[in-house]
Amino acid sequence: MIVLGILAFALMLLGDINDARFGKKPLKLCFPLGVILLAVATYLGCDFERISVIWCVAAGAFLLLLLYSLFGSFSVKDAYVEQSGGRRVCDRGLYAMCRHPGVLFFAGLYICLCFAVRFPAAHTLTYITLDLLLAVLEDIAIFPKVLGGYDEYKTGVPFIIPTTESLRNTFRR
Repeated sequence: MIVLGILAFALMLLGDINDARFGKKPLKLCFPLGVILLAVATYLGCDFERISVIWCVAAGAFLLLLLYSLFGSFSVKDAYVEQSGGRRVCDRGLYAMCRHPGVLFFAGLYICLCFAVRFPAAHTLTYITLDLLLAVLEDIAIFPKVLGGYDEYKTGVPFIIPTTESLRNTFRR
């Protein structure tokens, strides 16, 4: 199952590279296919016979935060569909807190899954590391090319770990 998860991140990376460099329509499916493959790998790695309800609730909360950060913090159409004037960076809400809030919620989700459904710790550490590496690559090489205003955004918003000021900005904007 860990191989499926690693392959999932490779597909997501290929989707990002396509966005920044190639723009090939068939490769636009790589990122969502990677997400689906990661969900399948995660499901297959869970032990549903030994469930901790409290940890499941916590995992559910992190999953909701992750989904909100990826699909609810901004217009999905504006963020994931190429606009005639180009896509613009989102700098409000969770994206005023840090540039990659999904990394925090992803890590929280997988850590909770370890306790909720005995998801393997080695898989958790691998997936969190790959998610962090993907965020680094997006931050350095992908988003500056595909999101207008990203370089300016980087100067005012922390990478992953929120600051007191960025937390205040989360609720102001």
